[in-house]
Amino acid sequence: MSRESAVRYRAALATGGLEICEEAGVFHAASELELQARWFAGELGNEWLTTTGEAVRIEDFGRWNREAGPDFADARVHIGDRELRGAIELDFDIRDWEHHGHATNPAFRETVLHIFLHAPAERFFTRTCDHREVAQVQISPPARPVARTLPEAPLAHLAPAQIRALVEAAARHRLDLKAAALHRYSDTHGEDEALFAALAVALGYKRNQTPFLLLAQKVGLRGANEAALFGVAGFLEAPEPPAADREVRGYLRELWESWWKLRAGCERWILRQSAWQLAGIRPANHPHRRVAALAGITANWPAVREAMGISRDGLERALENLAHPFWERRFNLQAAALKNPQALLGAERIRDIVINLHHPLAVAHDEAAWPAYLAERGPAPAAIMRTTARRLFGAAADARGFLGAACIQQGLLQIERDYRAAPEPEAFLAALRRWSESSTEPAPSR
Repeated sequence: MSRESAVRYRAALATGGLEICEEAGVFHAASELELQARWFAGELGNEWLTTTGEAVRIEDFGRWNREAGPDFADARVHIGDRELRGAIELDFDIRDWEHHGHATNPAFRETVLHIFLHAPAERFFTRTCDHREVAQVQISPPARPVARTLPEAPLAHLAPAQIRALVEAAARHRLDLKAAALHRYSDTHGEDEALFAALAVALGYKRNQTPFLLLAQKVGLRGANEAALFGVAGFLEAPEPPAADREVRGYLRELWESWWKLRAGCERWILRQSAWQLAGIRPANHPHRRVAALAGITANWPAVREAMGISRDGLERALENLAHPFWERRFNLQAAALKNPQALLGAERIRDIVINLHHPLAVAHDEAAWPAYLAERGPAPAAIMRTTARRLFGAAADARGFLGAACIQQGLLQIERDYRAAPEPEAFLAALRRWSESSTEPAPSR
């Protein structure tokens, strides 16, 4: 019944005026680079209309451009009844084409599509240095959820079985969104690249998801050796740390012996240090160490790939077995060596990968995998999770074991996210209330 319940949950979203998008979450592009990364991941779709009304469909997003010129090269695009191959430029504002000198730059001669967010009221044409007009597409990313507080216990009167059924339906909806996002990425970039990017984002956790996504997209699974990952991440651009000991100097020297051969071809891709968020990061979550973990995953890709979506325990073992003689004793390139070695990936991060990657793939592949997801335990619920549960369900949220399951935690996150994103939040909650009150679906056996 989980799939059927998710359909009814989505109907409640529509009642609240929220358009259903095949995305795991709503994002707000803080920079043009982030917008490009999310677009390349397919989060903004692949079909639109041009500013003149022609249908556009991107068959192949191409690749991040290494050379001077448009953002993406070697793309394959259908515009009307024409199939075009060439480059794509993506800007915040349509006028950036002129402001940045693209109209007179021969490097932009092969551009077949100009994508942008904002445009003035007057008509603006995108033309190359040969005075060829370039098709234009204006896109609108999902709006950022508003800072909206849940009302006090609007669903507190529901019976425990109704509450559980509702939250599990939201969790299934969230699971479906995650699977759809992975499949959409796979359709344009291949399944292995989609999983590689998803693992990179998982390592970025909350603060560094975008730079990890960029890193995965630009380097790619095939090119993702340790030197390339650290180099494109920008972690080899700074001078050697003044306090670096012999071990650090030796490690950096090994990376540079490989990186200097690659750097010229990757120079345009190197991330700036400002792309990384370091404030408030726990030492074990430092991006230096997480990039090392990503390198470890790629070095052991056959084992990780084989288990993904098929064997929960196999994936857990593959991630637990990641090892690195340097990074097992370091949190970052500036830190002193640890007295005792620590696993490259801790239990909490592995559990997060299992919940957010393994289970969506497993359930999408086989409905019989749903009970295993229901049985998955989540991390210790944070204070904000407990607050969300109490605001929705009142004292019922304090039932023993209620917040311990991963599916309950994921469902609560989804309900809170959808409430903040819904144009008509009260209508959304009312639809949830009506559905839950009329539901005769029994609580799942445990």
